[in-house]
Amino acid sequence: MELRPTRSILSLARCAGAFVAAAVLVAGCVTGGTQAGQSGSPASSSSPSPSASSSAGPSGKSEQSGFYLRAWQTQALPPQFSFSWLPPVTISDGQLIDGIVAIPAIYPGPLWVGPSSRSISAAGIASIVAEARSSGLLDAKRDFIDQQLVGGITGHIQLVIDDVSYDLTGPVSMPDGASAGPGTAAAFVTFWQKLTGVWTWLGSTLGQETPYSPDHLAVLATPPAEATAGITPNETQWPLATPFASFGTPYGAVANRCAVVSGADLAKLLPVVKLSNQLTRFVDSKGVKDSLMVRVLVPREPSPCD
Repeated sequence: MELRPTRSILSLARCAGAFVAAAVLVAGCVTGGTQAGQSGSPASSSSPSPSASSSAGPSGKSEQSGFYLRAWQTQALPPQFSFSWLPPVTISDGQLIDGIVAIPAIYPGPLWVGPSSRSISAAGIASIVAEARSSGLLDAKRDFIDQQLVGGITGHIQLVIDDVSYDLTGPVSMPDGASAGPGTAAAFVTFWQKLTGVWTWLGSTLGQETPYSPDHLAVLATPPAEATAGITPNETQWPLATPFASFGTPYGAVANRCAVVSGADLAKLLPVVKLSNQLTRFVDSKGVKDSLMVRVLVPREPSPCD
């Protein structure tokens, strides 16, 4: 069993799910950039606005009943290279979904990378809200990127507190000695680091870890992965009735198709995905062969296919 990745290698863990041919490019870019890649939340506003979600609790109830959090990161990469990046932390309906997953250092790696889930108490949620408030992240300012190097990583945090949504953007690291006063970029970084280390920060408020069972899976079908020296890609039957030519919608490069799978199709596809690796070729009813990239969609996360 591998140790949990530290915050300093979080982006590298995300990159392991990308195309193998792009691994060097992605690893070389994780220290510098501008916002791109993964689907994000709506643009930040200058003042709190009602959440668009209907599942948050009504105003006036406990913070837990109306609380939602999702933290994710973007980078200036072609979208398919960051397709498999999981949000490091999501909290919805009293459950914390941990997307920082140790990936086996083998090739070809597994196609399925599944997050874990655990309960979080009202006290844990109250600590997150108190920290965000004392850090000046719930005031009028929403964008905390003062200066960022080309190629750098952008952190995004969507917080919904008692039906009010705060969409925050900032860097994920700062130079040593940067001022961390309330409402600064350094304050955002400190909060980000606490969230991505939440099991250490709020461990006593968290329940037992269990595998997360997704309701939705984002699937990217691409031209077949190339065989490498000494490794012959295995083939398996595409379990869905829809052939690749009409699967989902075009995505990124020519011949890529993207769709979000749920319900009965998810029940058919997920067991097959869990037995596959990054070189597996899926053969549809027309005899067309494609490779896949897949990623769990957490609650309220928008489709990356749009």
